Amino acid sequence: MELVISQIHTLSTRNDGDLKKLKDFLRHEAESLKTNAHHIDQALDTLDPASHTLGIAFLLAAQLGAAVFADKRKTLVYVGNFLKAADEQQLKKASQPVSTLCRSYAQMAIEDGQAAMVQAVLPLRCAVEKLRPSAETLTPVHADFLRVCLKAKAYPFASPVLDQPIYDISMSNGSSSQMTPQSFLCYFYYGALLRIGMKEYQLALQMLLVVLTCPASCLSAIQADAYKKYVLVSLKAHGESQALPVYASHIVQRYAAINGYVQDLAEAFKAGDTAAMNRVAEEKAAQIQADQNTGLVKQVVASLQRHKVQLLTKTYLTLSLAEIAKELGIEESKTAEVEELLFDMISNGEINARIDQITGNVSFEDDSEDMDSAMMEKMQDKLARILELASRLASFEHEVASSEAYIRKVATLEADLPPRSRSRPLAVRRQPRRAVRSTAAAPRCSRAPLLSG
Repeated sequence: MELVISQIHTLSTRNDGDLKKLKDFLRHEAESLKTNAHHIDQALDTLDPASHTLGIAFLLAAQLGAAVFADKRKTLVYVGNFLKAADEQQLKKASQPVSTLCRSYAQMAIEDGQAAMVQAVLPLRCAVEKLRPSAETLTPVHADFLRVCLKAKAYPFASPVLDQPIYDISMSNGSSSQMTPQSFLCYFYYGALLRIGMKEYQLALQMLLVVLTCPASCLSAIQADAYKKYVLVSLKAHGESQALPVYASHIVQRYAAINGYVQDLAEAFKAGDTAAMNRVAEEKAAQIQADQNTGLVKQVVASLQRHKVQLLTKTYLTLSLAEIAKELGIEESKTAEVEELLFDMISNGEINARIDQITGNVSFEDDSEDMDSAMMEKMQDKLARILELASRLASFEHEVASSEAYIRKVATLEADLPPRSRSRPLAVRRQPRRAVRSTAAAPRCSRAPLLSG
């Protein structure tokens, strides 16, 4: 351990060559560090988190990996302070041990309880911000950060990260990706759960779609659970179960065709049968609870009445409270309950109506078509984002089409064509005169954004 500490002190400089030597040395000593994990606490007392970030990252990763602590709570506090004070340049060079460290740190915080999880949120967000090459790059630490936010119910703390569009995935040494399929899926799955917790259902559906449309040769448990939540959130947000896109994996499509409680709920919702929905929720209570969908199912059942009211606004101009109660399957004597529901929907902007307290009549009105300045600003913002996305896609397409690998592949395909077909390069061969001219299709590896917040 003395040699390790000496090397960390000597090679922790601003010179990339020294840091590379230190990294190679510490990677070579990884097994030795685990064996001597009980000495790491003492070694850390001689190091400074800002100056010796690279070395401390390897030491902590070994210690937490071996689960050897003199004081677990003290170690949690030290790791949190380290992630906040760590030097960004050195932290990026130690991306692999830092990812391992953050995963262990997140798990320890979750096991320690609510207070530890709340304290871990800021250090993990600091690790995300320092570790990613750019704000648009996804790292393995993203999923660990969202997991802690979800467990701690600290939903607003996750918003700045979730609102950032993701266009790329972190790479290690420019060659092999640090991301595993599990960490990739977990980021979007946890993000969807956080969006649901914040009642941002449309954004939750977007994240769930990323999970469900990932290529798959076999169905993962994450995708299976994501599909159930996708159906439930669709019912809650849109009043119907939305079909999966055609580009979803056939494995996921096949799973969606299997009858389950979400399909039963969707059919009962479509039929407007509240009793049937309650019956399904009661009969499948054990399975719903095992999927941790109890709260979401209750929201879906409750939203059926609101959906019925929205349908009434498209059919009638005026109805009495008693007539609305009858349409909703509520006793006509409970008009106060109906009035409370209508008032809540009007307050939330779900319907545009007026309630006459004297006559007990409800007048449904068309939404105002006047476009105010806020709506104009929102539309301009959406248009600007669409134009930026189009520009990015064009840039990515040009990057791929001009890459050596792509050109080499085109040349290989060209060589396999008959001689008369090789008169012009494959990439620029002119189409027949009568054919409709169209832009080239984006290559399969074109990096469209995975999510736009």
